[in-house]
Amino acid sequence: MSKLLYRGVCKRMDVQNQGRIVAKGSTSQVTAKQDKQIKYDGRFTYGPSENNTARAQQIDGSPYDPSAVSTSTSEDVAKHFATSGNAEDGFVYVIDANKLEEAGIMLIEFPDLEHPNEKEVTLVLSVQNSIPADLIVRKYDVKSDWQ
Repeated sequence: MSKLLYRGVCKRMDVQNQGRIVAKGSTSQVTAKQDKQIKYDGRFTYGPSENNTARAQQIDGSPYDPSAVSTSTSEDVAKHFATSGNAEDGFVYVIDANKLEEAGIMLIEFPDLEHPNEKEVTLVLSVQNSIPADLIVRKYDVKSDWQ
């Protein structure tokens, strides 16, 4: 049986990404900086690593430019993100996690998540900047209650 992951995006973002799941950044091995975003609690490691990339993705990753995509093990969480908290329509992508490794995508799941309710699984992309189409099992519409 396949392990499935879910990615929710609003329609605006989906158009911007041309119907693909795209990493926002380009760095697959992030080096922690001495800034106010990083807590010195042992979660980040010294030097560049994929774990640091996933950790940076889970906080506001913008200063780190992580080549990563946030997904969830929860379909409901993905629906929440797809609708921007029920404010707009969106899509949920269903991803076959069993095929990620062969596509050169590292799946990182931490026991001590930054936001535990999101049930995040971070995908670190080092070979390409988007999830290959053949890893997407399904894509479906999600409607917000506002419209």
